[in-house]
Amino acid sequence: MLRDVLNIWRKEIMDTVRDRKGMTQAIVIPLIIGIFYASFTPMMNKAMTARSEKPLTIPTQGIEFADVKLLEVMSRYGITLEEYEGDLEAVIEKAKKESGLVFEPGFAGDVAEERPASVRLLTNSTAGGIFGGGFSDSRLQLAVSTYNQAVVAERMAARDIDQSVLVPVVLNAENLATPEQLGAFFASFYLPILVAVIVAQGGLFVAIDVTAGEKERGTLESLLATPASDGSILCGKLGAVFTISLIPLVLTVTAFWVVSNVMPPSMAGSTGLPGFVLTGSLLTGIPLALVVGVAQMMMSVRARTFRDAQSGATPLMFGVMIPGFVAAFSPARALWPCLIPVYGPFAALGRMVQAGGLQWDAIALSAAGSVAAAAVLLPVAMKMFSRETLLYGS
Repeated sequence: MLRDVLNIWRKEIMDTVRDRKGMTQAIVIPLIIGIFYASFTPMMNKAMTARSEKPLTIPTQGIEFADVKLLEVMSRYGITLEEYEGDLEAVIEKAKKESGLVFEPGFAGDVAEERPASVRLLTNSTAGGIFGGGFSDSRLQLAVSTYNQAVVAERMAARDIDQSVLVPVVLNAENLATPEQLGAFFASFYLPILVAVIVAQGGLFVAIDVTAGEKERGTLESLLATPASDGSILCGKLGAVFTISLIPLVLTVTAFWVVSNVMPPSMAGSTGLPGFVLTGSLLTGIPLALVVGVAQMMMSVRARTFRDAQSGATPLMFGVMIPGFVAAFSPARALWPCLIPVYGPFAALGRMVQAGGLQWDAIALSAAGSVAAAAVLLPVAMKMFSRETLLYGS
């Protein structure tokens, strides 16, 4: 039986390798996705950070009424108030401007006489569109808070009051994240999604080609006429699907790791991806690829044509990718979710990223869940690959 399995495996591998278009789809496309994620996402994060730190210019009316010290504090925080002529409220209401400030007459006088002084902040959250980046008042709030503290300090000093009475508790924050955790942090969101996409697509075209494709070409009947058993045919074809699916998984994750480490910090804005993330992605992704390969074979063998199998593959792809999205948006806190088939590998990967190192208990549970799921699906697949079902099934 082993010789039959190896012969069928070799035959399917050779047929797949000869199909240049299919191999390109299996290898190059996931590789490009991995490089894109590894390079574009850190650069985008850095660009967003730089945007939040660049000088802020706010259209303002009534600057002459503002306190000079407040303007000085805003200048230190990179905030420039630009005098605006015209109907500022109407412009912001029409989303032509994101924000504006209005100082009312008597503002500086109220501050000098220790009366509450207010300034109007006008914003329109729809300005700039979804990705245009609405106005964020965090830096403005920080500048105003700094100014308030300075004014309060002056008033207390004038009354000879110790300023410490206003601060009964001092909070000293310490970041205990390890360098490994910081290095893996930027990948904690989109790495599970990337692995899900690769596993869902890596061996799909092979699974369709060795089942529905052979049906359409009429070569499946010739294979069934050989002395090879039904189990040998299934295992040989499954071995080819599994082997080809590992190629884009290994190449893409490796490319992800390499690109993230060769990019200069000036471009990426973060440290490179630690090696344990690469190892963990492979240790959790390989068993998952086996489960997905069996499911793809079961789905494809029921289709009559290659195109029908491609259409039917969409729900299966979403069935793999959705758990990856769930794990990315809501990482598992407990250990037991790692045992859940399909979701478990992504949960284990998230736990490793958070812990800053390989978590062997999570890896073992995710592998056990994937192997158990494959063991449950294999008998069903074996029944679907029986000669009677393949030759005479509807």
